[in-house]
Amino acid sequence: MQRYCFAYTATHDFSVADKIMADDYTFYMGEHVFTGREEAYKPAADRQFKAYPGLGFTVHDFFSNGDRCAMFFSEHGHSLQYDTPTAWHGVSLYRWNGERLTECRIEQDYYGRRRQLNSKLPDPIDQAAYAPWTVPVEKPSAENERIVTDWIEKGGLLRSAIGSLDDEGVAPSIDRVLFSDESARIVDILSAGKRVAFQVAIDGAYAGGLPALAGQEGTRASLYATGIAYVENGEIAKVHAVTDRYTMERRVLAAAKG
Repeated sequence: MQRYCFAYTATHDFSVADKIMADDYTFYMGEHVFTGREEAYKPAADRQFKAYPGLGFTVHDFFSNGDRCAMFFSEHGHSLQYDTPTAWHGVSLYRWNGERLTECRIEQDYYGRRRQLNSKLPDPIDQAAYAPWTVPVEKPSAENERIVTDWIEKGGLLRSAIGSLDDEGVAPSIDRVLFSDESARIVDILSAGKRVAFQVAIDGAYAGGLPALAGQEGTRASLYATGIAYVENGEIAKVHAVTDRYTMERRVLAAAKG
C-alpha cells in the first residue's frame, strides 16, 4: 500500500499501477463499478490526474489484518479549471490476491471539494499519520464487526457525532443527508482489532440536509458511504466516514427533471 500511495498515486506513474494492480482490478464507488485496470480504472484515474496536476495524497489512518486493509486519507491539489487549491477526504477498503490488489471500495467527498472550488477557500489538510506502514497487523474481530453492523443497521451512521462525516470538521455549515423510513445495508466489512472498515448503502425517504434539494423531501433516495469505526469496550468510540452526498444530490435532481 505504501507503493500504491506514494510510488503511484502521488506520482501519477501508471507503470507502477501495472505492477501492483491485477488486470481485472475492480473499483467500486457508490452505485458505479469500474472493472479492468486498463479499460476502466486507468481512464478514470487519468481524468483526475489531468484535472489536478501534481495531485497529492496524505494518509491519516491505515490498518491491515494481513488479508485486507483500509485507509482514511485526503487528496489535495490545484484545480486547472477553477484555478484554486482544494483538499478532500476519502475512505477506501482493499482486497488483494497475495500479489496484487484486486478490488477497491471507496468514497471521496466531492461535495466538500465542490464547495472549496466555488469559494476558492481550501480546507486545511488533516494531520498525517506518523508511521502508517509500521503499524502492526492485527487479527480480524468478528465481534467488533457485529457491533458495527448492528450500529449501522440501526441508523447509527447518519446519527453519529457532528464531525464524523465528510468535511464536518471544517465546513462552514453541516450539510448531512437526513432520511426518514431509513434502511441501511452493509455492502462490505473488514476489521483489524478495534478498527472496522465498512461500505454501506442507505435507502429511505429524503428528509433534508442538502440545500440544493430543498423541496425534494419525501423523495426516495440512496446514499452510499465508506468509513472506519473505532470500537472501545463494546461501543462505537469514533467514526471517520465519507458519503456520496454529491452524487446522491445529482441523482435526485436528475430524477426530478424526469
